[in-house]
Amino acid sequence: MTDAAVTPADARRAVADAVPDERVRSTARIESGTNTLYRVETDARGYVVKFSTFVGPEITAAEVAVYRRLADTDLPVPRVVAATLDPAEGPAYFVTAALPGGPPTGVSPALARRMGRTLRLFSSVSADIDGYGRLEHTPGTTTPLTGSADTWREYVDWSVEMLLSKPSDRVRDLVEPVRGVVDRTLDAVPRQPDPAIVPDDYRPANLHVADGEVVGVLDLERAARGDLRLALVKSGYLLTRERPAGGGDRLRTALCEGFGADVPDELRRCYRAVAVASEIRGFDVWWDDAVADEAAGSVRATVDELIE
Repeated sequence: MTDAAVTPADARRAVADAVPDERVRSTARIESGTNTLYRVETDARGYVVKFSTFVGPEITAAEVAVYRRLADTDLPVPRVVAATLDPAEGPAYFVTAALPGGPPTGVSPALARRMGRTLRLFSSVSADIDGYGRLEHTPGTTTPLTGSADTWREYVDWSVEMLLSKPSDRVRDLVEPVRGVVDRTLDAVPRQPDPAIVPDDYRPANLHVADGEVVGVLDLERAARGDLRLALVKSGYLLTRERPAGGGDRLRTALCEGFGADVPDELRRCYRAVAVASEIRGFDVWWDDAVADEAAGSVRATVDELIE
């Protein structure tokens, strides 16, 4: 299903079905992310409709279950109003209440520190989930979310293999070096760490900020149960990648300060290699041709650092 197959009328209908007592006033496409999103305003409040035009319905079902699991925590995640996970036609979708604020236009060390503090909140919300790894929706059970693997180390190894199995042509030559880094450092990954819900893509584009505070955490597709330090390292990698010439290092330091913990060297190398593996898989989605060569050069520089 492509995003062209989803229209503003579909978004209006989704909200009208979810809140029939409210009148839809306006609809606007949200131009971000890989799935199709619309902001719909009613006479009472705002909503966001997310259509699964990029991922399968099983990933959407798990994301909805994660949001619902986090609804009563201090994490500022959107409230799910309605979800249609097995429609008669078209992609799965869900409706959430719109969050205040919006994605930041830039990241300062102060905001990076707040990002670290917010990320830390994921550490206390998964005690009743079984297993480790990618969270899967298991309806009709006492725990509607379960991990996909028996141990966290097993999941990390699997995820790297999966990410590197379909590389972008521009960075295909980096597959073996990155796999080698993971193989050499995998023993540093704990098998059964203190569990947390681990967001897969924790970065500024997936946050809402208002008055300098993080007021929303979005896009919990592919969340896992395991070692939250993986999200810390991946988030730091993304901040460093987007702020060259040393500026990213200051942001990464502030992020760790806010999180309240650092990561041992071998474990950091492994998790940083996982972050690079994600970029190798998604390179063509993240970068357009105008900047692809420069971006590929940056990824190669990171891999050179990892294998030194």
